[in-house]
Amino acid sequence: MNAAASAHWLPGDRLPDVCLRADDGTSRTLHAEFAGRPLWIATPVDAASAARLPRPPDGVIALCVGPAVPEGAASGWQSAAADPRWCAGLGIGLFWQADANLRLQTSQPLPINEAPKVAADVDALRGEQTFAIAPVLQIPDVFEPDLCAALIRHLEVDCAGGDVSAVLVMQDGEQRLQVDPDIKQRREVIPRDAQLEARMHERLMRRALPEIVRVFNFEVRRRDPFKLLAYPENAGYFRAHRDNETPDVAHRRFALSVNLNQGDYAGGEFRYPEFGPHLFSPPTGAALVFSCSMLHEVRPVERGTRYAMTTFLA
Repeated sequence: MNAAASAHWLPGDRLPDVCLRADDGTSRTLHAEFAGRPLWIATPVDAASAARLPRPPDGVIALCVGPAVPEGAASGWQSAAADPRWCAGLGIGLFWQADANLRLQTSQPLPINEAPKVAADVDALRGEQTFAIAPVLQIPDVFEPDLCAALIRHLEVDCAGGDVSAVLVMQDGEQRLQVDPDIKQRREVIPRDAQLEARMHERLMRRALPEIVRVFNFEVRRRDPFKLLAYPENAGYFRAHRDNETPDVAHRRFALSVNLNQGDYAGGEFRYPEFGPHLFSPPTGAALVFSCSMLHEVRPVERGTRYAMTTFLA
């Protein structure tokens, strides 16, 4: 069980692994047997509700689960019993959709009148197309839209727009902070609302850190303070740099950035020039995680204001 198992799970949470036991006594584990394809999960309250489940389309795995093996599941559904605590995390009488990475996406109460739409397949990129893609991790739905909006309000209203971002430079043998538009232009602030900070921390613990362990085989033990960022129109950018080159930040291993309002601005994409020309602009609430040793830049914002949250992990 991960941190998400302590309460009812939410869209954006990755399902913890669990043993699924069929009526014939056989068992399979969720992560080993059911990852890699879109997933439907239903938790019907009775056999009548199970019988009314919509038929899953080709390519979708459909699991009908409960503390005991549900009876009467509709055609195309696999019935299985699971740990009661795991079932409680899902809730009773619900229909869930999850992606191929076993991340919960949406839920609705049973019964449902028609089968939900399934995202269209994405054409596979050829080998020569993937060769120049930077080794970065994108994690969807780390922050909910309402949390993103609250962070923007906090930056602009509670924190009066933040401060002009400075850089650390050496002058006369001493380290000093100074504004340098040749390097970056943006506004930033460390959050001043303890409840917002606690909510951000909880979301990283339950949604981002387990993915970093799984993808990079790295267990995070230290986090730098959160920063809220604003890259204004025609005045927001960060030239190509690395995040661990000076002694004060040499401890950093991974950078984590969450877009707070993708679609409300143009430009402002991440680019990793050592790995090709590709631009990265995750959806609102999604995180971008990458090694602090990688050269990267935030391209100039051409329209609107790009808001983001960033921190560094070690």
